[in-house]
Amino acid sequence: MAWFSRVPVVDVTKDNFKELWPTILVALKTATFVALDLELSGLGNRRNLNTPSVDDRYKSLAGVARSRAVLSMGLSCFKLNNIAEDGSLVLPFTTQTFNLTLLCSEEYVVEPISLKFLVDHGFDFNMQYSQGAPYHRGADKNGEVPQSVRQLFSELVCSRVPLILHNGLVDLVFLYQSFYTELPPTLGSFLADLSEMFPAGIFDTKCITDFHIRMPASYLEYVFRRSQRENAVHQTKQQPHVTLTFPPYPPHMVCVEYRDCCLPDNLLNTTQSTTVIPYCEQYAAHGTCPKGVLCPQSHDPDIIIDQEDWVKARKKRRRDRKKRKGNKSEEGEQDKAENPVSMETDDGRDVSNVEDTDSVSCDSQTHTDQSDGGNDNVVAKTRVGCHRAGFDAFMTGFAMATMVCKLGKLCREADPFTTRFQLEEFANKVYLSGKDFPLQIARSAFAKPSNHHKAKFQRLQHGGTSF
Repeated sequence: MAWFSRVPVVDVTKDNFKELWPTILVALKTATFVALDLELSGLGNRRNLNTPSVDDRYKSLAGVARSRAVLSMGLSCFKLNNIAEDGSLVLPFTTQTFNLTLLCSEEYVVEPISLKFLVDHGFDFNMQYSQGAPYHRGADKNGEVPQSVRQLFSELVCSRVPLILHNGLVDLVFLYQSFYTELPPTLGSFLADLSEMFPAGIFDTKCITDFHIRMPASYLEYVFRRSQRENAVHQTKQQPHVTLTFPPYPPHMVCVEYRDCCLPDNLLNTTQSTTVIPYCEQYAAHGTCPKGVLCPQSHDPDIIIDQEDWVKARKKRRRDRKKRKGNKSEEGEQDKAENPVSMETDDGRDVSNVEDTDSVSCDSQTHTDQSDGGNDNVVAKTRVGCHRAGFDAFMTGFAMATMVCKLGKLCREADPFTTRFQLEEFANKVYLSGKDFPLQIARSAFAKPSNHHKAKFQRLQHGGTSF
């Protein structure tokens, strides 16, 4: 279904890891692509992560990954079902999403700013320390537990499916150091290793958004919500779209949490008048706000998207009116006044009936959320929610699925996912903050795969296991 309103996320801890292992393994081995997201104990000095030299960025990130920990990992497996032969491009996926709570068994650095951010967004540290599945960083050790997050990552590498990330460089470095082996000393060797580990390609949805789709913003929550809304509109117009099927988890599975992502009631209502509501412009542009949850302005992506689309459509209508004034008689203009121009957004929604006002500034009135007890200082942040690894992984995977609909070209004779939809142009390019070009994941003529990787990869190829 395109109009999904909630997403089941299976919570995986040390207490149920063995029990859920077969389910996770089947989902992974049958997936068409896998989306992944991490929550971390810190990122170190942010300035070092944005230095002009990409090689220096990698060295800084490697040092951070060796001293920090992964607190949780989200895994969302998207399996593409049979596509109809009637010529319509409807991509039906079955989706299973897992949120793995982890606990590094070695000492690691914890940054207060990162922990406060996670606490503000609902991360449960009591659960992490009491139920987190244990793991260790770096190379394999003797006597490893076979059913573990480390083995799970090895299964992901062996599956040879495309890996989907959002702004994925940090995730790739942490995945490698935390669950694979020791990071190589140079960026060139790291990229050579990745190209062998994921031959089906690594896709970065932030990179695709910025360089190909060019949405007004590219942080994950925004990309997901706009993709979800556009997908629903495309379904009603019988245009290419994605449909999702979720497993029918039994009610007694208490480890399944349902995350709400219901679309606005007025998404397709072209007659309902809507009032312009102010929002936080800082958050709307970047997905972050210095005031965090204390910000008096709305962080709701639906409010942000509605008003972005309305402003864009209003400007278009004014340009059209000016153009007509130069070309049409006064009598023609009267006819047009009696038949207002439709204000249609990029996704095909008509927002003509939105109240015409210029007051969309962040500094105007506050939009209160009555569900929070009517507190005038509390605003509606979002009904979607993010910064939980499992759901963030799902949002990343769903965004990728809609991007395939938008940018892919179906070749029914081909088999591999990347070739079948002719996605080679978008593969193996990772977003680099502050750069107008992506990081290309490929083996260079001047760099060889690292020795740690070659030893680990050889074991995986021969035995399909790390141990």
